Amino acid sequence: MPKEHQASYRVSDDTRKSYYGKGYWHSEDFWTSFEKVADQSPDAVALVDRTNEITFRSLKSRAIDFGRAARHHGLQPGEVIIVHGRHCIEAVIAILGCAFSGLVPALLPAMFSQEQILGIIDHTQSRLVVGTGEMKELERVQAAAAERNITCVMPDDYPASGDCVGWGDFTALGDNSVVGHHPMDPDDLLLLIFSSGTTGAPKGVMHSSNTARFSVNTYAGIHDIGRDDTALAVTAFGFVGSSLLGFYLTLLRGCRSVLLRSWEPEETLAQISRYKVSHFLLMPTHAIDILSCPALDHTDCSSLTRGVVAGVSEEYRLDARNRLCAKPFPMYGMSESPAHVTGRMSDDWEDLRTTEGQSMPGTELLICDDDDQPVAVGESGNILVRGPNRFMGYYRADELNHQSINDDGYFRTGDIGFLNEKGYMTFVSRSKDIIRRGGITITPADVEAVIRPHPRVSDVAVVGLPDPRLGERACACIITHDGDEVSLEELTTYLDERGVARYLWPESVHMCKEFPRTPSLKVQKNQLRAEILDGHVAQA
Repeated sequence: MPKEHQASYRVSDDTRKSYYGKGYWHSEDFWTSFEKVADQSPDAVALVDRTNEITFRSLKSRAIDFGRAARHHGLQPGEVIIVHGRHCIEAVIAILGCAFSGLVPALLPAMFSQEQILGIIDHTQSRLVVGTGEMKELERVQAAAAERNITCVMPDDYPASGDCVGWGDFTALGDNSVVGHHPMDPDDLLLLIFSSGTTGAPKGVMHSSNTARFSVNTYAGIHDIGRDDTALAVTAFGFVGSSLLGFYLTLLRGCRSVLLRSWEPEETLAQISRYKVSHFLLMPTHAIDILSCPALDHTDCSSLTRGVVAGVSEEYRLDARNRLCAKPFPMYGMSESPAHVTGRMSDDWEDLRTTEGQSMPGTELLICDDDDQPVAVGESGNILVRGPNRFMGYYRADELNHQSINDDGYFRTGDIGFLNEKGYMTFVSRSKDIIRRGGITITPADVEAVIRPHPRVSDVAVVGLPDPRLGERACACIITHDGDEVSLEELTTYLDERGVARYLWPESVHMCKEFPRTPSLKVQKNQLRAEILDGHVAQA
């Protein structure tokens, strides 16, 4: 694959030289970095997956087998392999095997629908997909692979057919292969993390060995994560919180990672106690669920010396500090710029009660007006970020890259915040029209585009309504041609028939006669949301 398709928005030559000169980036490829970590403690346990464990020695050996098998199957360095599903040892083996053979893993959460998988296969031109989910999820993978006539690798107990091959049979292809390690340029594409494109328009976040390594090592450094730690991978597979801020800590820092296959508060607490977990990253939903779980008061969490509890209120932060974790750090970041702002081990608690912390060492953050000009301390504005952790750009999306990254290399996050006099940042709100549901980003415009062709719908506006556990839930505000009601069941059935993933479905419907609009006829969603909450929506 030509490099111009891999890295369509690199940093400037001067910035690249600066990052190398300051030691933020270096010339080692990712596999070599992992191999050094693995060889220091080959017999230490690297990963725990339910009741299964794997040592660094075995992880390295099995990753080599997978990488060789992929090359034996005909894949060439630079090609993309899709890994879809849930946390498990095999998923990490596949990701590492890609690094060994110069391939690029694209990580997809289990919740991605068949249509989304198809869209990403088309977008990446992938010829191989690995399924690691539950039965219904594996069936979606197989159906998508069959529709595009590509190979899928499935768990050995899956009733494979057609171009499906069992994990054992596939990796056996690498046993006797003579294919060696294919070193990757550390500034070339290493990893793709995909956003939840609703209508088959995926947005792939590109990271190189250098952006990934800086993100992992700097995050681990300021939270003092090392070989003696056990980290818990909580967030769903495929998201940055489960990868670069999750099991990648094992690959580059040598700690043990416990992989959670699905979210269950009581089981999570049991794992914390059983494996003496010392660090974790919780999104708001996870934190609220655990703090509300009766089992917390009877679970030994004394091993939890620090962790990230992101995006929760001061009340929840204080509760987490009192009952769960001695140092519950805040964090602000995204796939495009992982862990950009967080707390440090040396921070005073009072500085972290209501802020997200400070920028990671070596990174930069600006609060700007709409012309990208910095505003005064304490004044709210657009959050812009750059640094050695900033992504390479969106995969095969040059126009989007130019819109999202300014001429000085700052990524426009679409968020609003402010800095205090000490340099601590407070997140205020989103400036883009998006919904954050339990740490998952939903773009209302994409959902609206799917609902609008419904034969009874005249117009639709999707808004986020506050939810104490998930943060927000999507509500579809609908105007019909005949003025009659569209039920939630009718709407979700319509979306299901069109292959829209369930997590993107609106969870309530409000019927309207008209929408509040600006003079240019743009729907005033803030006003619409306020009217819904006040019970004053014009009903059909």
